[in-house]
Order: sequence, then structure tokens, then C-alpha cells
Amino acid sequence: MFHQNNIVLIGNSLVEQSKSAAQLNKRVINIDSFNDEDLIGENYKNSCEFGLVNNEVISILKNLELNKDDTVIIVSSDYETEGSYYKKLQSFGKIIGNSHETILKLQDHKNIFAYLQKNNINFPELLNPSNNNSEKSLIKNTKMSGGLGVKKNKNNYKFNTNEYCQKFIDGQVYSILFIANKNKKYEIIGINKIFSKKTVFSDFCFSGAVSNIKLSSNQMSYLNNMINLIINEYNLVGINGIDFIISNEIYFLEINPRITQTCFLYEDFFNNGFVSSHVNSYLNDCVHIDNKSTEFVSCFENFYANISFEINFDLKKFNFVSNIPKVKNHFDTGDPVCTINAKSIDEKKAKKILLDNISLVRNELTNIEII
Repeated sequence: MFHQNNIVLIGNSLVEQSKSAAQLNKRVINIDSFNDEDLIGENYKNSCEFGLVNNEVISILKNLELNKDDTVIIVSSDYETEGSYYKKLQSFGKIIGNSHETILKLQDHKNIFAYLQKNNINFPELLNPSNNNSEKSLIKNTKMSGGLGVKKNKNNYKFNTNEYCQKFIDGQVYSILFIANKNKKYEIIGINKIFSKKTVFSDFCFSGAVSNIKLSSNQMSYLNNMINLIINEYNLVGINGIDFIISNEIYFLEINPRITQTCFLYEDFFNNGFVSSHVNSYLNDCVHIDNKSTEFVSCFENFYANISFEINFDLKKFNFVSNIPKVKNHFDTGDPVCTINAKSIDEKKAKKILLDNISLVRNELTNIEII
């Protein structure tokens, strides 16, 4: 266990992180862009919809006057481009996870794809935006994750500085979570099947996942080689995720160099929760997974607003709903509304329970158009 008594969580959709941290009996401070009902701890609203570290976050921390030596900080979003916010954040406590320098390197898509190609790791072919208007290509944004900014390429689309174009690969998307220490030792936590929805923000917005997916020994060997290469090159620490797609082969998609939204699916793998293990991997070089033999499958689905509305129903009545909005909260089209969860002994049964839970919520929110 780490000695610091203050845990500062910064990002959006921090509910599951706050639940994991709460069991440590320490002071949990959430600086969140949604400020949902089921956050546990002291809650502060960041008006940035992406939960980025910005002046607002720095101002909140200044007012809290925390003891720097007694504080750990976990950022599961990113930093505003201008303002040296990583350096400013360091003055309030120990930042757990990958450095901002590492994150910026991973956002350089040309660099990482060149490295992967050199080491025979597949990824969707990079296309020249000016010469390709095919519907079989995707536009991606290096500054966004969770499928945000991913859209189908269209004729005469004008690319911005952070965007690039890749060939569309038809297949199933997965993510693999792993925990690493500074000595480049790592353990695989689990593999998730990933789902997406079309929203106003993206053609492929991350919408849910199923945990504990089993792949073949050859596929696992390929993924382990990929993880080894990336850790050795970029010195990743803490919990990280890699998204990939399986078609005829495995293709690398992107790295999430931080705690991801699927980590809570493996909360029971760690005796003190995934947040504690993330911190201990950084401070104490511990990458131990306590209960990996568990056979349960967990899954979830995010609801998004398909129209603008004000919610008038208290979702706390459902014990399978998380990221619960406050009653009277207003949603614009495309905003995330809540998360529906399910758990069972296998994927088929878990999905059946999930669909039943989704129906229960839809029946209550009859005047709201959600996707």
C-alpha cells in the first residue's frame, strides 16, 4: 500500500475510479466533467467536456491546499495544449502513470507507425488524404480517444493538423489491458470485446465492452510481442490499453496510455482494486494480479442522447446503472447519459442480462430518445 492519503482523480466519467479508490479509506477528490450522482468522494466540476487538465483544474487544486507529499494524482484524460499543465500539476502531488512526454510521443502517429512497421506489427494502411476519397477509409484524430473524432472519409474533406487517414479494416475491435512497472515488467489484465455507435461526434464512438475474452495461443503470442515492443520503446508504466482489430490478421489501432474506461471490469482481479494497483505499479514496481482465475464475464453499454432533453427520472433505483446523471440535468444531442452494466458466468448470459437491463431503463425513459 502507498503512504499518501490524498487521491486526486482528473478526467471524465470518473465514477468507477472513485469507487475503486474509496475502498482504500483515503481522501478521494474527483475533478470530473460530468459530476455524476454516483461519484464517491469530494466532487469538483471541470467545465471542459473532455476532462482535460486546464486552468480550472489548477485553480481547484490551489484552493484545496493539499500537502504535496501526501497526494497522488491520476489523470485519465489529457492536458490542454497550451499552458505547461503537466508541470503545473506536479506542484500539487505525485502524478501517477506515463509522463506527458511519453503521451506526446504516442500521439505522433507517424513515429509510432514507423516503429511498428520496422518491427513487423500490422496496422491499417496509412493513406494520403489529398489523394484518397474512398469510403473504405477512416479519418482519425491523434488528440482524441474512445472513438471520438473517428469518421468515414468523404469527398473533399479538409483535414486539420491532428487528423490522418487510414484504410478501413472490417473486423471485430478489441482492447488488451496490461499493467507495467518502470523495470518494464508487465502482466496482462484482460482482453475486452469493444462496441461502438454512431453519434453526432463520431461514426465509431466507444459505447461498451465485454470482458475476459479468450484468444488463441498464437494471437496471444503476437499481442505479447506487440506489448513488449511498445513498453521497451516508450517506457509505459501503470495500467495501459492497446486497441486492435481482428480480421484475417491482428491490426494495431491505438494505445491508451492511461487508465481506461474498461478497467473497472477487472476490479475483482485486484485485492485492493485497480486504482490501488495502478498507483503501486508506479510507486512500488508491483504488477501483481491477485485473482486472475475468476471466470465471470462483465459487460456494459453506454447510452447517448439522440436529441436534446432534460432528464426527469432518478436512475439510482436501478442497481445496474452507473454514471448516473442528476435529475433535471440537461443533455445536448450526442452527450453520454448513463451506463448499463451486467455480469454472469459467460458472455452469452452476460449479454442477455445486459439486454434485459437496457429494456428496463428504456421503459422508464419513454419520453427520451437515446441510442
